[in-house]
Amino acid sequence: MKKILLVTIDFWPKIGGVANYYFNLCRHLEKDRIVVLTQRNGEQILPPAQSFKIYRKNLVAGRGIWPRWLPMLWQIWQVVRKEKVELIWVGEVLPSGTAIYFLSKFLKLPYIVSCHGNDILQAEKFRRKKKLAEKILRGAKWVTVNSQYTGELVKSLGVSRDKIKVVHPGVTSINQEQSAFQSGGQAGGRKSKKILLSIGRLVERKGFDKVIEALPKVWQKLPDLVYALIGSGEDEKRIKNLIDKGNQDKIIFINKKISDEEKWAWLEQCAAFIMVPRADGDDTEGFGIVYLEANSFGKPVIAANVGGVPDAVEDGVSGLLVNPENEDEIAGAIIKLFCDDNLREKLGRQGKARAEEKFNWPKIAEDFKELLK
Repeated sequence: MKKILLVTIDFWPKIGGVANYYFNLCRHLEKDRIVVLTQRNGEQILPPAQSFKIYRKNLVAGRGIWPRWLPMLWQIWQVVRKEKVELIWVGEVLPSGTAIYFLSKFLKLPYIVSCHGNDILQAEKFRRKKKLAEKILRGAKWVTVNSQYTGELVKSLGVSRDKIKVVHPGVTSINQEQSAFQSGGQAGGRKSKKILLSIGRLVERKGFDKVIEALPKVWQKLPDLVYALIGSGEDEKRIKNLIDKGNQDKIIFINKKISDEEKWAWLEQCAAFIMVPRADGDDTEGFGIVYLEANSFGKPVIAANVGGVPDAVEDGVSGLLVNPENEDEIAGAIIKLFCDDNLREKLGRQGKARAEEKFNWPKIAEDFKELLK
């Protein structure tokens, strides 16, 4: 494997699926062959398992300076020369891909680009950015995507199919019994067959409002069911207003970001997980790692049949896929799972096996290494 430089704005300890994706891939590669250049952001405390080199620099210029990616050129140039880099791995098509595209002309180095869905959708909104994204992606040695859906978005920009490779996000093995009770958080003592759980960013696209609107039909059949919704975001006020209209005694609403330990605790305590994101032309779910996290705890999931979600959730195997705009379908899926213990346990068991076998980081990293040769 060549000496690799990953250039990305999103990296640990920044919170989010993309940052975790890159960190987990890097820590499963050969430590002396991977170097990371990422954005400086506050105090940096590296985890004990981290042994590869990370450069944290100011990669994006402030207002008044254009183009804002200009500082990347100098920082990338320095690291490439110092570390004797042979292949560059681009974390986002814009803006990092722009700097790499121009530098590659002078450095004569190949590069690969990783895409996650929304980065492509955002570029497509502006003609100039779309044209630039097309040039960057077509010039890459490989383009990795997190799902078949994202692969189709990339292909629509004129990238040949044989250059596009799916590299799914993975889940980390967790000592679930231990981690679920370490946090001593609000989930402690709530273990029940009647808890339906959602965790996520509170934005309209995630569809938590549709779950709340479907619940009255569910409660007609399952009056003891409790819905726990955890997260924060711009849609918080509207979500709270929906809850306050009635039945708030059956909804646990925790409007804050929670730690991983608290998340594991809730996933251990619940009976099933639900998130039914809408299809949105500007911001569609590119994959959905939280579904696999729930599966890894042996919990079935209810998900939306949109975007890259079908890559994360196999309908009838690890969960149930529904139309996110159809309240009756959402309510029906909840009732189906909670009225059939055997089905709920079967989907949870199959989902756990699928997450462990197909979406474990060592396996994913081994597949990724083939592209780095």
